[in-house]
Amino acid sequence: MNEENQVGATPAPAGLKAQIDLPAPVAVWVFAAHAIALLSPLLLLWAVHANWDYVAGQANAPGFFYLAVAFMMASGSFEFAQNTSDRWYLRAGMGSTTSPALADFLFYMCNALSMLALITACMGVIWWLLALCVVLACVFAFLYLTGRPPYAAFGVLGFVSTLALFFTFDNPIVFLQLVTGQLTLYFFTLLLKTRAQSLHGCVALVSTSGLWVIAWAIYSSASGRPPGWVLVVVFAVAAGVLALALKPRLGRLKATPQG
Repeated sequence: MNEENQVGATPAPAGLKAQIDLPAPVAVWVFAAHAIALLSPLLLLWAVHANWDYVAGQANAPGFFYLAVAFMMASGSFEFAQNTSDRWYLRAGMGSTTSPALADFLFYMCNALSMLALITACMGVIWWLLALCVVLACVFAFLYLTGRPPYAAFGVLGFVSTLALFFTFDNPIVFLQLVTGQLTLYFFTLLLKTRAQSLHGCVALVSTSGLWVIAWAIYSSASGRPPGWVLVVVFAVAAGVLALALKPRLGRLKATPQG
């Protein structure tokens, strides 16, 4: 009887299919978005390298920009690992979303270290500032590992790094990072609410767009054509209005079928 059941049973999926619980079109979109996110630190690397004389003249420890890029690339790799562990179908209670998990923790800590490296690159070794950043990173780690909401500490660290970039390059466009951070939470919340996995790709792209902003800030400042505050305000208001307008429709998206 057991042999007959084994013969008639549907074979389990093998290979990549066994690790991805997404329909093919959604999987292609989500993977493409994460590939772009993984490679986006190279854009920052190019912006620093191509404008090195300017960056070296403005920043106090410009070599730390390269260390920041390395931590960013590492964080993307840990994100891939955690998503693969969760079979790329995200919902509440998973390591990639709301429950503590090793690869996800390392993803966030590498992000925190990249921001610490950015702050050091811009401001140099200011011990009280570095101590503040380390304390914030430790608070985040404690809250994360104990299952408490940790993102306020992470947000403060991001705000400090944004201020450091602004004081270094005198370019207000860097404050769009704060907008992209809020949009990341916006799409992440909708993803957990609807289980529409196409939103996972939106989370990946929007979260990495903060890197594009930094590269844009360096390039435009080095070119002598930094955008003004008006453009920042227009972008921020437009993003907020569009997010509010789309929220009812996105909130009605159907859950993506698994497999």
